[in-house]
Formats: sequence, structure tokens, C-alpha cells
Amino acid sequence: MALIKGSFYGRVRMTAFQLWRGPSYVVKHGEDPFGGFCLLRLALQQGTATNPRIEARAAYASWADEETSDAILRAMSWESKLEIKKKRDGTPEDAPFTIPAKFVRVPIPQVRQWVKGFNGLYISLQLLPRIEYELPTCSLRIETNSASNAFEMVWPVHADEPSELLRAWKDVWHEMGMALQTHQTVTDVEESFPCVEGKPEVYDLQGYKPLLTLSV
Repeated sequence: MALIKGSFYGRVRMTAFQLWRGPSYVVKHGEDPFGGFCLLRLALQQGTATNPRIEARAAYASWADEETSDAILRAMSWESKLEIKKKRDGTPEDAPFTIPAKFVRVPIPQVRQWVKGFNGLYISLQLLPRIEYELPTCSLRIETNSASNAFEMVWPVHADEPSELLRAWKDVWHEMGMALQTHQTVTDVEESFPCVEGKPEVYDLQGYKPLLTLSV
């Protein structure tokens, strides 16, 4: 990732959220390599916009590679108030910092079972009039094929409005948590983050023309 400048808290916060969104690819090299692209990601954000708490759990595997039997389950968490305290305590601007994370090895059939848990659910789109920062926010992304099979949803959690989606999300979140405690820990993994950013110099604002039409 590119070097992040700014205040100590600002650098930690930006890095934490980048790690929370996660890499596009995670692999463990060696005689028995495994891992791959992000097939399933569950994430949770609580707290407020100025004092967030975030955690993400995601499974990485080569879904179509029959020779690879295992996936990498990646987890990270971060709590802003701990960094705010360091800032108030006068932590130097160039001080190093760490973000809690863990990687474990899980069977690909387990990942398939987690994905299957979201199969057949009725999903409704809620157009909210405002952003409800005070509510916990769940994220779900499933991408078994980047070209033809991907789903992503982010929604606020209302305590008095349970849903099938939330129940399935909580079940998989819990099972991922158990796997993080019981499965083999993986070290020395290689993560690949998106390297192309949407900077103004990337765009040709004068060159766009309508390209596609849809006939029904």
C-alpha cells in the first residue's frame, strides 16, 4: 500500500479501514500453496462516525482449482478509541503501529457451506433518507466469479427488525469466529491490494461516449 501521510491517528484510521475492506487476493506460498481471491466477506461496523469499531472476516480461495483443497480465513479488528488515547498521550507522528489480524487455514467445502447459507434468501432494498451512523452496519460480499457471479450488500441493523439475511449473516459470522479459534494458524501470507486508484489524472473526462444499449 502507498505511504499514508498525516497525523498519527489519521494514518492509523486510514490504514485500518483499508485493511477492513481487505485485499483482493491472499495466498500462502510453499510446497502446498493455497488461498486465492476473496470469495466471501462479512464485515461489521459499530460506534459512531468519529469513534468507529470495525471488524471483518473473509475467505480467500481458488474456487475452481480442484487441486487446491484449502482456503484462507482472514480476520482483522480495530477500535478507534485506543488510537485516540495514544494521540492524547502524545504519541509521536512517526510512531509505528499495528492492526490486530489473524489468518487460519480452512477447507474449501467449509467456505462453500458458508456461501450456501445465503442461498435463496429474499433481499429487499431500503432507500434510507439519511445515514444512520448510530446503528451497527453489516456488510456482505460474495464473489464466486468476478465476471458473472457477485453480490454485495451493506445495511444498518435495527434491533426490532430481524430478517432472514441478518440471521444467516450472524450464523456465518459465528461459525467463522469458531474457525478462527480452532483451525491452523497461517503465517507469512502474501496479500494483494488494488493498485489502481480513481485519481483525477486517470480519467479522460472529454473522451467518454455512450457505448452499450440493452434490448428487451
